Amino acid sequence: MASYNPDFWEIPTEFATLDRVPASKALHYETEDDRERRYAMQTFYQEVLPSVDEFIENCLTRRQMEVVRLYYFYGKTQEDIAVILQLTQSTVSRHLFGTVRRGKKVGGAIPKLRKLIDKADNPAIMGALSTLQGRLKEAA
Repeated sequence: MASYNPDFWEIPTEFATLDRVPASKALHYETEDDRERRYAMQTFYQEVLPSVDEFIENCLTRRQMEVVRLYYFYGKTQEDIAVILQLTQSTVSRHLFGTVRRGKKVGGAIPKLRKLIDKADNPAIMGALSTLQGRLKEAA
């Protein structure tokens, strides 16, 4: 039987009472600045996705590519990916983020992509980043 927990009381109330609560006090209220930031991030992701997808396609191993796509594009958990690809969860984690050997981080698709993108002088990514920074400054 469930135990009594006063932190999770349910208090019956009428809908008319709830209707008097202003929208700005609602649980998921979004200000104009919040909305502008969200739109700016969505636009940024759409603009850089083709370039990042090209890096994924050309610079990662086949297994890293599968794991990255399942994790980031399809929203699968590491456990789900392990089942799909018949690997262990720790192997999936190493494919994504690498591992530490002798005090140094080695391997991993995400560190590899970060290095490649940082080194690359990709005009699409740089343009999208400067646009994002400008929109975020305006929203602040």
